[in-house]
Amino acid sequence: MILLWAFAATTTLTAALKKFDFDTQYDNMGLQTAAVLDAIQKERTAAADHSPKFAEQTQYTDGTVTAFRTAAFSEETQDAMDDLSKTQVSALDDAFGTLTGLRGKVAADASSVQIIDEYSTIVDTVIQLLSGMVSVDDVSAYRNSNAVIHVLSSHDLMLREAALIGALPTGGKLDNAGRMAFSGWADSRDKFFRLGIATLDEDLRAKVTEFADSEPFGRYVQLEGQIRNGGINAGKTGATSAQWQQAVANVEPAWYANMGAVSVMLDEQIAPVGDQIMLRFYAAGGIGLIAVIASLLLSVRFARSMTGDLRVLERAAHTLADERLPEVVARLRAGENIDVSLAEQPLPGGARTKEVGSVADAFATVQHTAVDVAIGEARLRRSIGRVFVNLSWRSQGLLQRQLQLLDTMERRASSPEELDDLFKLDHLTTRMRRHAEGLVILSGEPTVRAFDHPVPIEDVVRAAIGEVEDYTRVEPAVARSSSVTGAVVADVIHLLAELIENATVFSPPGTEVLVKAEAVANGLAVEVIDRGLGLYPDQLAELNRRLAEPPEFDLADSDRLGLFVVARLAARHGIRVALQPSAYGGTTAVVLIPSGLTVQDAPSRPAVNAPRSAPPPSPAVMAAPERRPVPLAAPARAADNRFEPDATPEQAGRLPRRRKQQSMAPQLRTETTPPPVEDDFEEPDPESSRALMSSLQYGWARGRDGQGDDPTDERNRP
Repeated sequence: MILLWAFAATTTLTAALKKFDFDTQYDNMGLQTAAVLDAIQKERTAAADHSPKFAEQTQYTDGTVTAFRTAAFSEETQDAMDDLSKTQVSALDDAFGTLTGLRGKVAADASSVQIIDEYSTIVDTVIQLLSGMVSVDDVSAYRNSNAVIHVLSSHDLMLREAALIGALPTGGKLDNAGRMAFSGWADSRDKFFRLGIATLDEDLRAKVTEFADSEPFGRYVQLEGQIRNGGINAGKTGATSAQWQQAVANVEPAWYANMGAVSVMLDEQIAPVGDQIMLRFYAAGGIGLIAVIASLLLSVRFARSMTGDLRVLERAAHTLADERLPEVVARLRAGENIDVSLAEQPLPGGARTKEVGSVADAFATVQHTAVDVAIGEARLRRSIGRVFVNLSWRSQGLLQRQLQLLDTMERRASSPEELDDLFKLDHLTTRMRRHAEGLVILSGEPTVRAFDHPVPIEDVVRAAIGEVEDYTRVEPAVARSSSVTGAVVADVIHLLAELIENATVFSPPGTEVLVKAEAVANGLAVEVIDRGLGLYPDQLAELNRRLAEPPEFDLADSDRLGLFVVARLAARHGIRVALQPSAYGGTTAVVLIPSGLTVQDAPSRPAVNAPRSAPPPSPAVMAAPERRPVPLAAPARAADNRFEPDATPEQAGRLPRRRKQQSMAPQLRTETTPPPVEDDFEEPDPESSRALMSSLQYGWARGRDGQGDDPTDERNRP
């Protein structure tokens, strides 16, 4: 509002100042400019005719020029002028300086056309100054003022024609230069006159038209046309000098009178314009200022009212964004069932303004939508987690049966080639089971495998190496100093297997992966060192951030499942995992198992239900395309000790037979009776086979009848 008032006041003040400047210029040099114009025109006529009064006229002209200079260059007038007016006054002053040389040409008997043209240059400069003084902020007044200037220019062209004809001797004729000059002045005079009449308002146009229709002006126009077409003193039917001088003598006073009347009418029109300018200035400056002050007072009162409501709404919005929604999301992620109506907190109402009330209603809608979306997302995540768990339990059940079948087939294998293929399939199946366990970890559920006693760290590392595809490249360097509590053994094996698998995948096949484990002050430290190409610092920092602060599982980011599994297992048990550059140029993964998960000098004891191996590795923990391994031949290593020939001489030369659980650590083995050495398979008796088939049929029938009890519990499946 203040800017609007300032703009209006500035605009009206500018118009008022322009009016004051116009009045100052008109009062100080308006009359002097008109006097100079009249003096130059008369001196021009006397110079063209070489009149004896020329010297007297020059003295009069010098007096008017001196008076003009005194008025135009006064301090008051100069302050009222703009840059354009100052330029025009300077140009006119320079034109006055040419009078001395021009008068010398007159004394040297220069041609009439040359004398008239050079004096007319000064006259044109005076008329330009008069047109520049017409600066009124009213379209009609400005247009009428310029029209009067056009009529004034037409009158000056008529005086040029009269000076040229008056300079002829009695009965003299115009030469070619004179006729061309006369014709050009006549054409220009007619154009300026018509232009002035066309741009005048109706009342002013009527006054000028009255003069144009008068008999003196008509006679003048008639003789002008005859001279332009046929010359002067050309014959009996042509115009003569006497006729022309008589016509000019009759039309000039009438023209002066008409122009004076039009000027008076124009002054009467401009006077109210000045009053209106001052009225607008007083209205905008005084009344506008009062309106601005009143609006400011009302605005302050309204702003205080609205500010109070907005502050209350702001506090409610911050509470919603910083407290309520995070609390609801956290409870939903924790698995709680939340009702939308109870999770929402009503926003404060009773706003004194309708607009703030509408904003509060909009925030309430946003709150309802946000809570509803959060609940829907949590339900979707739980559903996806249940799908993962169901798929994992289904896969683990089938894989466990497949492992049992492979174990039986391994006992019956008779050739080394078949036994080697069965062992490869056995190892692949265990890796598939680890992959199935990864689905359980992604869903947030605990793994099924567990141990009821601590397991030495060397056995944990050896078990993790056994779950890696390229286990022959992994070299353990473990000092037996402590054990891992049984509750976390399976998860630690899984975590280390993921890191070791990543190290083997992203390092050249011909290199070795070193796994070191030793006790430290804060627990147990395990280092997985590869000899790959390493990672960029920004990639290393990003991966460490994800390991330290596990993000929410994103289904779209399926290329980093191994990283997510490691981070989730580490966060579940308080294990710290960090990546750092290794001394070999690759990457070192440091796993710090806290003291609460370790036992110092735990005695060795057999494992209960120890896992055979693990599922295939999840996608690499660190996805780095530039570290793709180059297929190379694996280094030769010691023979697998899972295959041993019998020691008795009678069995010498027979195929090697696999000893059950021979590849596992002693603490992870179960107390089972070794299989008999005999190759013959003992057929069961018919009664046992019948009893077995009856039991299977009965179990199938019970399974079909009890499917509706808990169809999602995959742990009850065979």
